[in-house]
Amino acid sequence: MSDDKAPDMWQPMSTAPKDDVPVLLYCPGLKGHVAREIVVGVWRFDANRRSFGYWVSDVGQLDPGFAETGPWIEYRELQPKMWAPLPACPIAKA
Repeated sequence: MSDDKAPDMWQPMSTAPKDDVPVLLYCPGLKGHVAREIVVGVWRFDANRRSFGYWVSDVGQLDPGFAETGPWIEYRELQPKMWAPLPACPIAKA
């Protein structure tokens, strides 16, 4: 994909999948182990925690004192502004 096509892949958050599918999230201001404020994230829903669902990611800066078990962590700093589908995996040559 050429660089001039890259902006076309980013979509508004209102169109992001909310069916537990990992996507790229553009999160301006997110600090920590991130590249260009982009992380892999997924939408989660837990009626016991939040009635409308929330985005989680496996990287970023944790809020001090916050602990979570499992690979996906909710960050209060994770406020995605745009999303993009993950690229296809490269196919290994035999």
